[in-house]
Amino acid sequence: MQLADREHRAATALAARTGGLPRARGHVTPLHKIPDEAHRLEVWRARVERLEALLDQDGRKRETRAKIVLGATLLAEAQADPDDPLLARMMEILDRRISRPRDRHAITETLGLPLTPSKGEPVPALPDFDALAKAVLDAAPSPRRRG
Repeated sequence: MQLADREHRAATALAARTGGLPRARGHVTPLHKIPDEAHRLEVWRARVERLEALLDQDGRKRETRAKIVLGATLLAEAQADPDDPLLARMMEILDRRISRPRDRHAITETLGLPLTPSKGEPVPALPDFDALAKAVLDAAPSPRRRG
């Protein structure tokens, strides 16, 4: 794809999403005022890459916002009627999909939903540190005394 096409697509998509292009700063040199062709092409590529990066960043922000709104809406609906099967279904999905103990704790603490701290996985037992230390000390040679 040509650089001009990439620039046009990114600029058009960004303007459609945000209502306009990023504000041109006063210190930006217009491309036609750059005499060296290699430098002009380099600057143009950098500007197109910046536009594409802004477009990607905006897309990620919009996706994150949509996820937050969706989650908040479903949660509000489920909490409005505790006997609604939606809450039971949500709990089933959360219990099945969230595996990290930290995330499960956050759901329980923040939203007040009763998720068990760990997903049925047994907590590993700690080793007997006293026995380990004794075994290491017993295996080490004792220091000799000078007399």
